[in-house]
Amino acid sequence: MKWLGRVLNTIITIPMIIGFILLLIMLLLFTQVYDTALSAGSYNHQMRKADIYNFVYDELLPLALDEAEEEMEKDDSSDFTVDISAIKDDIVSAAREILPPEWLQEKVELATNSIIPYFVGKTDEFTYTLEPSDLQQRIDTAVQVIKDDILRGNIFTSVYDDGMSYLADELLENLDEMPYSITLTKEDIESSLRTVGSKEWIISQAEAAIDSIKPYITGESDEFTITIHLKDRVDAAADAVLNLFSREETYNYLLEEMVTPTIEANLGAIVNLPFGITLSREEIDSAIKEVLPETWVQAQLTELINGIVAYVKEENDSIEVTLDLADRKAYALVALTDSAYQKLPDPFKTPQNYQEVEEVVESAILAKIPDQWVYTDDDLRQSIGEDNGDFLDEARDWVSEGWTFTEVDLLDEMDDNSEETLEDVRGWIESGYTLTETDLREEISDREEDLDALDTARHWIGTGRTWLWAFWLIPVLALFFIGLSIGNNWRSRLTWAMVVLFLTALAINIAAWQTYTHIGEPQLEEIMPDPLEYEGVEALMVEKGNEMIKNASNGFVSGIQSKTLYMMISSGVVLLGIIGWNVAEQRKEREPAEDTS
Repeated sequence: MKWLGRVLNTIITIPMIIGFILLLIMLLLFTQVYDTALSAGSYNHQMRKADIYNFVYDELLPLALDEAEEEMEKDDSSDFTVDISAIKDDIVSAAREILPPEWLQEKVELATNSIIPYFVGKTDEFTYTLEPSDLQQRIDTAVQVIKDDILRGNIFTSVYDDGMSYLADELLENLDEMPYSITLTKEDIESSLRTVGSKEWIISQAEAAIDSIKPYITGESDEFTITIHLKDRVDAAADAVLNLFSREETYNYLLEEMVTPTIEANLGAIVNLPFGITLSREEIDSAIKEVLPETWVQAQLTELINGIVAYVKEENDSIEVTLDLADRKAYALVALTDSAYQKLPDPFKTPQNYQEVEEVVESAILAKIPDQWVYTDDDLRQSIGEDNGDFLDEARDWVSEGWTFTEVDLLDEMDDNSEETLEDVRGWIESGYTLTETDLREEISDREEDLDALDTARHWIGTGRTWLWAFWLIPVLALFFIGLSIGNNWRSRLTWAMVVLFLTALAINIAAWQTYTHIGEPQLEEIMPDPLEYEGVEALMVEKGNEMIKNASNGFVSGIQSKTLYMMISSGVVLLGIIGWNVAEQRKEREPAEDTS
């Protein structure tokens, strides 16, 4: 009848074994959830496994720069584009130096290690802090990188070249708005622009601006003043203008503006002289132009430009450039008298008649042309348009004192939200950035239902984590009763318990991987977003997100397999120990019998 009792015990034990298996599966799942989704270390591990911190610089930022360049090319509101592809590597290198991957990893992991334990109810408070020294070090590094690698590297050189080329094209297209036809090439214009706004000058101004604003950003000062010094640029601009306009078209235009209007205003179509001689206005115009050589006109233009420069630089309170025409009129008198004298019949070509013709030419023609032409600041204002008069006054102030931009100007350009954000950032850099559970709760305090949901989730997650160890006692007790029901002594009972544990762990180990491979992974593939449905940065982010989801899923299953493997190893070791114990006892029992024989 013993065999019948053992059969009954075995039948009774089957539901216990099934219950043990189901309970073990549930506990493994819950434990793995706590070890992964509810563990800061798991998130940090997945971020490292995905190499997310290098991914930002190796793939994400370069692709974002490519997209930015494409958007610039598509933007119809501006013709100016920067060849980002030529400086992409330098931009990425600068960004990597300012915020190294190691620094990003350290701060992200510090955040997860501080915040996630609070969300899962492990702690009732948290404090995440970025030290001011750390933030200020990033600012110092950024300043140095901007100065050394950006301003004095390929980045600014490329931007500067693109900018000068763009401005030259714009000015070249607008040459038809000049008051006269002028033949200039893009190279001529770009060379002048580079003279006025030289790269070294722009760099020096940018570096000075950075040094001025840095103490304000770091909170060391509550004000800043950026001053762009323009006075020396006015001289450079004057040289560039003279270089551009020292050509025949300018000479012809100035003669037309200075000579022709005066002749037209004061002389008729024909001037009658003694002996029936006449000089047409064209003849008079031609003769006067002959005595105004290009070198003389260029000298007058130089004097005029210098006068305007002195006025713009506020070295003079007004412009009063006098162009002396008296000596030119003397040469013109000789030329016009000779021209009129040649028209006399030969019998009348006498010194007396020459003198008479000369006197009439002087009184009838040259007396009506002023001995000097004065250019004043009123003429300048009239030439640039009355509406631009205020701009001229502002420009004079900028040139004299420099163009300034202060924190007041900056704040005027900002709305209230931007201004508040700026002040927050300055405060963080000066005193450090700290985030606590109080800040978090205040942020969501106006959504009471969200706050309640957070507290409820934290409570149950914390409770589950606290009592999870106790739940593991249930399968241990189940194993104990399984062994107790089947075995007839403690050694056999332990053997049966370990066999059940080993086989159950082996089955779960195999089932976990097979289920994930044939069911879980295909289902996951179906619900994950398809990168092909996105473009550019979005597609790359989706692809990286899918990779991390797969890694996490594989890690989840691998974790279950690892736990079951440990169970298999531990139960196997116990079984081997029992086998070894049995073998040792059998040898012991044989030894007395052999000795007796």
